[in-house]
Amino acid sequence: MYKKPFTIIKKKWEDFLRYYTWELKKYNLLSEMEENKEQIFITPFSQAKERWFEVIENQEKIISILIDKEIQLTKKELEESFLNTEIILDWELNENYTKEDYSKIVDDIIKKEIWNWEWSNFCIAQKIKWKIKDFEINKALTIFDRIVESEFWSYMQFIFFDWNEFFIWASPERNVSVEKNIVRMNPISWTFRKSKYTNYKDFKNDFIPFLNDQKEINELFMCVDEELKMMSKICSSGWMVVWPILKEMANLIHTEYLLSWQTNMKKLDVFRESIWACTVVWSPIESAFKIVKKYENFDRRYYAWSICHMKEDLLDSSIMIRTINIKNDWNIEMFVWASLVKDSVWENEYHETKEKSKWVLNALLWIKKEKRSFLEKYYLDDEVQELIQKRNQNLSKTWFFKQDLENIKKKDEKILIINNEDDFTNMIAHILKISWYNIELKRFSNINIEDVKQSDITLIGPWPWNPLDNNEKMNKNIEIIDYLYKNNKKFFWICLWHQLICRYLKIEVKRKNTPTQWEQIEIDLYWNKEKVAFYNTFAGFYKENLDWIEFSKKEDWEIYSLKWENFFSFQFHPESILTQNWLNILNENLNRIIW
Repeated sequence: MYKKPFTIIKKKWEDFLRYYTWELKKYNLLSEMEENKEQIFITPFSQAKERWFEVIENQEKIISILIDKEIQLTKKELEESFLNTEIILDWELNENYTKEDYSKIVDDIIKKEIWNWEWSNFCIAQKIKWKIKDFEINKALTIFDRIVESEFWSYMQFIFFDWNEFFIWASPERNVSVEKNIVRMNPISWTFRKSKYTNYKDFKNDFIPFLNDQKEINELFMCVDEELKMMSKICSSGWMVVWPILKEMANLIHTEYLLSWQTNMKKLDVFRESIWACTVVWSPIESAFKIVKKYENFDRRYYAWSICHMKEDLLDSSIMIRTINIKNDWNIEMFVWASLVKDSVWENEYHETKEKSKWVLNALLWIKKEKRSFLEKYYLDDEVQELIQKRNQNLSKTWFFKQDLENIKKKDEKILIINNEDDFTNMIAHILKISWYNIELKRFSNINIEDVKQSDITLIGPWPWNPLDNNEKMNKNIEIIDYLYKNNKKFFWICLWHQLICRYLKIEVKRKNTPTQWEQIEIDLYWNKEKVAFYNTFAGFYKENLDWIEFSKKEDWEIYSLKWENFFSFQFHPESILTQNWLNILNENLNRIIW
C-alpha cells in the first residue's frame, strides 16, 4: 500500500474511507481528459484561465490519479496501515501578511475598490507556513488520521499524494456535483466561531444574535446569487433552492443553501463553468479575479480550487479550502481568508483567518479537543428554526417556488442580452427562455451595432465599473445607447446601464454617500411597494423636470427606474434572489414595450 500515487477519501455521511491508486497523469486543459474514465483529480487555481479570468500565471497542471482499484477501509484499518508518529514543527508559524499588512489591504479594498466602483466584495488569502521535522509518509498519514478523528460534517476529507507532494484537507464545501443529469451546488458562507464555548447556554446567548446579523445574512444571499448565475448557464430546465442549512464543523458553524437543477451539459463542461466558487474570490466573479491578482502577491497554486471524483455516471467535487500542502522540501503551506465587504472591520476579518487555521494546528500538534456538537441540541430549537425560516420570507418567489410558465404563449420577439462581465445576465436569460422568449446571449466583446439593429429588444447587462469613466468600452456602450434611443428601438437596462441612460439624458450621476451593495430595500415602483436588490455605488439623481418620462425615486431624489414608450431601466437587480417579485416586474414591463 502507498507505493504508488494514491488518494484516500472520506465523504460526508459515509462511515468508511475509500483508498484509490493506479496511474498518475497531468493535463493542461480539462478538455484533454477522458470523461468516462474513473479518476480523482485536482485543479490549480490558475485553471481559471480556461474561462479567460485574470490569474497569476504558473506552470501548475491538472493532476489526476486514474483509478485501477478501490479499497474500502474502516478508520481502524487505516490506522493499522501506517505507523502513527509524533509531529514536531521545525519552526514557528509564518504568515504572509502581518496585522499591519492585512489592515492596509482591507482598507485599500474598501476605499479604493468597493467605494469607487460597482464592485461588491472580495476574498484575499493569507498564506501560512510551517516546516515539519524529519518528515516522511507516516507523518502525512498521521495528520490525515487526526483530521478524520477531529473533524465532522465535512463534505469531503482527503489525502492526495502525487509522488511529489501531499494535499490534506477537510473541506466543508461542495463545489459542484453531477449525477444522472442533476446538478447540485451548495453556496456557503456565514461563519460563527464556536471554539470558545464550553456550555450550551453561553453558546445560544451569542448564536441567536449572530443569526440576526444582517451583514452575515446578506453575504450568504450574495453567494446564492453568484451560484445562481452559474446554474442558470449550466442548467437547461427546472430549478430548486432549498432553505438554509446549518453546517457545523469542529471550530465553526456555516450556513448554506442547496441548489438542484437539471442539465444537458457534459460533466466536464459543468465542472468548467462552475469554476470557481464565489466564496474563494467573491463577487462579481470575473471582476473579483482582477482584484485578487492585483492585491495578492503570491500564486495560490492548488488552493481554493477543487478535488474531483469523476466516473461514468458521477462527478463530485469539493473546494480545496482548509487544506494543507506538504511540499517535497517538507515545508507546509496553508491558505485562509475572510470576505472583505463595504463594512468590514479588519480586526474581525483577521481573527477569522486565525480561527480557520486552528484546526490545522490542532491536527499537526494533536491538540485534541472534545467533539462538541452544539447543533445536536439547538438545530431544532424553536427560536433557531424561526430565525432560519424568517430569512426566506422576503426572498424571490421566482427562485424559491417554481413558476407556472408552461402555458405562457411563445413570443416571437428576439431579445439580445449582452453580458458585460457580470453573469447576472445568465439568470435573466434562463427565465426568459423558459418563458418562451427568443433569447440570444452574447458577450460584450463580440457585439457590434449590427447585432443591435437585428434585435427586437436589447438588454445590456450589469457591468462593475464607474459610470463616469470615459474609457473605450464605456464610449462604445454610449454609442449603442445613442443608436437605440435615436432610432426608437426597444431596450431595457439594469444597474450601471440605468446610470448610463441617466447620464445620456443629462441627469446627474454621482457616487452615493454610502454604497448599497447586496442590500434589499423596499421602494415605490410605479405606485407599487416592492422589495428589490441593490448592488450599486453610483446612482442617477433627479433635479430637473422629467414630466415626459415616468420614473421612480425616493426621498433623496435617487432615481430607481425610468420608463418610456419603448424602454425601461432599473437601478436595482430584478433577477436577484433579493428581489421578491422579479418575474412579475420584468414581464409586466416587457409586455408594455412589446404591445
